[in-house]
Amino acid sequence: MKKLFASIITVATLLAAAMCINTTVFADYSYTMDVSNMKIQWSDEFTGNTLNTDYWTCQLGNGNAYGVWEWGNNEKQYYTSREQNVSVSNGVLNITARYEPSYNGTNYNYTSARIRTADKVTVGNGYVEARIKVPSVRGVWPAFWMLGTNGENWPDCGEIDILETWNTNTFVQSTIHYSKTPGVDTYEYRQRNGVDKTEWHTYGVYRDDTTLTFYVDRTALGTWDITSDEMAELRDEYYLLLNMACGGNLAGGALPSASDLPATMQVDYVRYYVNKTAEELAAENQQNTNTTTAVTTTTETGVTKPGRAVIKSLKNVKKKKMKITLKKMKSVTGYQIRYCVNKKFQGYTTKNTKKRNVTIKKLKKNKTYYVKARAYKKVNGMKTYGKWSKVKKVKIKK
Repeated sequence: MKKLFASIITVATLLAAAMCINTTVFADYSYTMDVSNMKIQWSDEFTGNTLNTDYWTCQLGNGNAYGVWEWGNNEKQYYTSREQNVSVSNGVLNITARYEPSYNGTNYNYTSARIRTADKVTVGNGYVEARIKVPSVRGVWPAFWMLGTNGENWPDCGEIDILETWNTNTFVQSTIHYSKTPGVDTYEYRQRNGVDKTEWHTYGVYRDDTTLTFYVDRTALGTWDITSDEMAELRDEYYLLLNMACGGNLAGGALPSASDLPATMQVDYVRYYVNKTAEELAAENQQNTNTTTAVTTTTETGVTKPGRAVIKSLKNVKKKKMKITLKKMKSVTGYQIRYCVNKKFQGYTTKNTKKRNVTIKKLKKNKTYYVKARAYKKVNGMKTYGKWSKVKKVKIKK
């Protein structure tokens, strides 16, 4: 968000302002992000009806109170904490830009919101991801990004822009900022074209002690070696920001028309994953070994595995619930149900039950849930599982 580039003319202006631009072109990477050996260290799933102030703080005004007039980018909105500009509903964060001439007696005609986790939540090595969709509107500039916590002023603190897009462009952009020379910004960026940003996509960044990689829908966008001393700030702790600006240098100075507003940026979740420790992985492997041994032992001693479970019906019922009915099975102890908004069952929730009729509560409205089940027998303290049922899905509409 802090950088100022949009065109050759803008770049020339920035060079005059003693900013260093590295336009090295990086090849696209075909590898994907795999979080199977990671765990969620922190997340905000945006449940409830208000912004979680244990995690986020709203920044207010035109930036003057923070020492960055018009947020350092000639932005033309006034940030507020009002529900009209920042709200949480149906499991989604909404940041809304509005046309409000001379807002609250100021000379700003636009309002919006900017939230950050400074002094509340910081992230280090690992993978940070958010699921976001944004409007395609001239003069609007939404962003999901991070600033360093090393106590230095920008750009020496470092900046990592996980998602930026502006105006009606059909690309999304990710950028790193660091200072080869103290006080002088160097930035490098990658873009992915042909992304319908008005639909849901995931945007993420992975860091360890040597590399930084951006991802769109968990497919790599670009990667950097960050081991050099001049990139030291990119290896620091960071805090998170989400905002939607109006106007500004990156948008080429364009301003939204009144007819295009209100426009809303929506965020389904923000998650921070870290690698599981060797001890945690070993414990999981041991647990899997024990389960396999238990199944083998009970089978060898004459215990027949349960048959394949069948989900007889799956329905959305009122108050954001789903009702699961399983087909009756003979000689089983109970059932294990897994459900997830990801059809590959990444980040699933498990429920063990002895009932065939199960109601799952506190789901997210307008989300599609994928569900599967299996039966188990318990003999001498050992569980023997049958095969998973076919996956069924249901959309939570009420």
